[in-house]
Formats: sequence, C-alpha cells, structure tokens
Amino acid sequence: MALSRRQALQRLTLLVGGAISAPTLGALLSGCRAAPPTAGWAPRTLDPDQVDLLDIVVARIIPATDTPGARDVGVPSFIDTILSDWMEAEARDRFLSGLAALDGGMGDGVAFRDATPEQQDALLSRLDEEAARARAEDADPLPFFATLKEWTLVGYYTSEAGATEELQWLAIPGRYQGDLPLEEAGRTWA
Repeated sequence: MALSRRQALQRLTLLVGGAISAPTLGALLSGCRAAPPTAGWAPRTLDPDQVDLLDIVVARIIPATDTPGARDVGVPSFIDTILSDWMEAEARDRFLSGLAALDGGMGDGVAFRDATPEQQDALLSRLDEEAARARAEDADPLPFFATLKEWTLVGYYTSEAGATEELQWLAIPGRYQGDLPLEEAGRTWA
C-alpha cells in the first residue's frame, strides 16, 4: 500500500515522538530553510503587513545579540514557505487568523506592532505559557503561538547562522566528557 506524502509525514512524525509538527518536518525534509531577507524573497502567502508583523514577532522571540536574530536569518520567509507549500487550507487559515488576532491582542485598541517592546514581551510570555499548558494537555489543535514559536525556532536553528554562530559545530567532535562544568562547555553543540 503506497502512502501519500501526508501519511508518510504523519508516520515519520510519530516515529520522532511528535517533537515537531508534520508540516515543519515536511518543510525540513524538502530542503526548506530560512533564507536571508536580501536573497530576493517575495512572499507567496503572506501579505506585506503580515510579513512586517512576523518580522517584529520573530525578533522578539529570538532577538539579535552577538549573533543574528530570527529576523536577520529570514525566518519570515521560512514561515511563508511552510504556509505556501505544506499547510492544508484549514490549518493555513487558522495560522493567518492567529496572526491577525496577535496584532490586535494588546487590547485598548493598540496593535502589537505599535506596542512597546515591554508590552510585546509581556503578551508573548502570556501566549507562551498558554501554549505550554496546551502542549501538556495534548490539545489539538495547538494554540497559534505554539506553532509560531516552533516555526521560529526551527527556521532559526536550521539557518546557517543559527547552526554555526549560535550553536557550536565540529565536523569531528572530541572525546565524550559526561560531567563537564557548564562554564567550560560554552554554547550548545549542533
């Protein structure tokens, strides 16, 4: 019995313990990766206002520090590719509705993009707590922010900068040291 692409991805997701969603896994398996915004990217699903909002949100989730942030590595293009190539219409519409609700989620008529960074962080922290509770309860579907955060993290850490500048990488790692003091370990290894 031949499996459809969707069925194969669902089974593969079950094999890896459901750690990432099937659309995310499918995008990764097809070579979808975050491309820097300067690569001539033109959104296929997102409109310019949604791209601007995503730029702000992903920059709050993974800000630029001594390494590039999520915006710098093109996470919005990664998200647009997932929405365009891997999401079923219902899930895509749910994500886009969540994005619209996020922009209006500040209350008092203040849009997310017009709020202060502190207000934005407070809202994102609240949404993150709600998403963590939903994951713990195996909610289906997960809240919008759970998906957005997952895609932001996957898009960032599969980018060249995320994998080589944020994480450390050695083609041939050294010997195993099971009890290494944290201050000696430094950054996490890719």
